[in-house]
Amino acid sequence: MEYTKILKRAWEITWRHKALWLFGFLLALFSGGGGTGGSQGIQYTADPGYRVEPALVLPLVFLVLIFVLVLVVVGIIINYLSHGALIGMVHEVEETGNTSVGSGWRMGWSRFLPLFAIDLVIGIPAAFVAFILIALGLSPLLLVLAQEDALTVLAILLTLFFMLLVIGLLIIMGVVLSLLRKLAYRQCVLERKGVVDSIRDGYRIGRQNLRHVGLVWLLLLGIGIVFAVVVVPVSMAVLAVAVAPAAALYAATEAVGASLLVGAVFVIPAILLLSLVGAVYQVFCSAVWTLTYLKL
Repeated sequence: MEYTKILKRAWEITWRHKALWLFGFLLALFSGGGGTGGSQGIQYTADPGYRVEPALVLPLVFLVLIFVLVLVVVGIIINYLSHGALIGMVHEVEETGNTSVGSGWRMGWSRFLPLFAIDLVIGIPAAFVAFILIALGLSPLLLVLAQEDALTVLAILLTLFFMLLVIGLLIIMGVVLSLLRKLAYRQCVLERKGVVDSIRDGYRIGRQNLRHVGLVWLLLLGIGIVFAVVVVPVSMAVLAVAVAPAAALYAATEAVGASLLVGAVFVIPAILLLSLVGAVYQVFCSAVWTLTYLKL
């Protein structure tokens, strides 16, 4: 397998077919893998004589919970729809030389439920195994119950040793399941197979081509590290520049509302721009795995 040609072709598809960027953008926003963020609370001091009525608080809390639930559901749908769209669109480019947002939407919408089910079938047993391993790793701490200094020291040392082993096993398990997931996704979208068949045949392809799959993973790992090293400092600088006008306005006037408005004017475009960068990266990685799958 010519890995350089795969990377080059994936970049050509990513750059030339910008219809892919929409789904990469959605994936960057809703997959949780497009960047990092933080939040800071704003405290408000109420009049000491003011009393909040429970009759007003409870409906508000209920509405917030409903809103959050709707966002979670929409995020899940868009996440798996985008995965399916990117896989199908790259294959469509290879077959016909072109693709479109409409065809991506149709392919993604038709397969988002099976893709979601694949993650459940893989993720639930993996979570159970991870829980068992962590529990075993922490089990030497039971020696502390003896309340003897020598046993307490032994418990701490054994726990550190076993937890290092557990962390190593969990990392290996995470990588293996991630590769299985990528191959199963492509079985599901491109071969139109069911959930169990996609996982089984994805595992078969991965096992038969372990060296190729492992090398592609290592290549993308290296690219991801370089991407993070470059993008993270740039992102922090861009956000700092975007926040600066609002911070300066607040320092001069202490007007919270005006400062938030100015901040939104500058920060929202900055976030969208950074998300677009993450979108291109998401499209490229998905294209690399789809082209690798097609070669295998």
